[in-house]
Amino acid sequence: LTSLHQLFAALMSHTACGMGWQTPPTLTLDQIMSLIAPIAVCSSLSLALSNQAMVYITVPFMQMLKAAIPTFSFLIGVSIGIEGFDWRLLGVVMWIGGGVALASYGEVDFVLHGFLIAIVGLLVEAARLVLSQRLLQGQEIKFNAITGIYYQAPISFLALFIPFLAFEFSDASVVMAKIPGHLVANACIAASLNVASFMVLKETSAVTYGICGQVKDWLNILIAVPVFGTPLSAMQLFGYGVAVCGVFYYKRLRTQVAKEKADAQREEDEPADPSVEEKASLL
Repeated sequence: LTSLHQLFAALMSHTACGMGWQTPPTLTLDQIMSLIAPIAVCSSLSLALSNQAMVYITVPFMQMLKAAIPTFSFLIGVSIGIEGFDWRLLGVVMWIGGGVALASYGEVDFVLHGFLIAIVGLLVEAARLVLSQRLLQGQEIKFNAITGIYYQAPISFLALFIPFLAFEFSDASVVMAKIPGHLVANACIAASLNVASFMVLKETSAVTYGICGQVKDWLNILIAVPVFGTPLSAMQLFGYGVAVCGVFYYKRLRTQVAKEKADAQREEDEPADPSVEEKASLL
């Protein structure tokens, strides 16, 4: 299913560029391998690991763990230099991590290897978001949502399709043949989500994208609990609440920090008052 999503996204973006609606930048093979391939591989691994984790853990618990994505995104962004370090932001990041830990501790049907697979998948997803942000906001080569997918989706498709042929084709092909309409509709939605994801990353940051995803995660939890009858403990709800509060406070603090940096930069750029300099020279 996920390989079909990437195939549809690739066809959509190549059609848009072929019709002249968008003009993708010309890249060398080295540029594709260094800029695009890491994002495509991270995208594929994130999808595969998240789906595998869902075999062992519940849907609500998976959505709660996703509250850690802004934390992972911040740490990875700082490590590669696209996020500025601030002790206050680090403190809120630890706050969010503590909430996720409480939610994990309170999970009724906790499965360790499912939890570990999910955490690795979320780390890979955070890396994908940060690398996508660096690509889209970079000054060397100009990308937008469509042209980014133009290069990324075909590589992601191949990375997912080869394992699909090896491990799942015989079973999945029978099911997929029975529901072609559902698959096409699902692929359309997934392709639209890819475009929206790239647009948000281009205009904001990987951390902001993760925060916006919290609304979707809430809806997933609210729907999954009655549909699947998943039990939730009080500790789990409390931990998730702590993490979500931390996520939104992080957004507020991040805006404040950015404003402080902008004000400081403005003060440095403003020329000194000549009258003040004359008075100082007389003294």
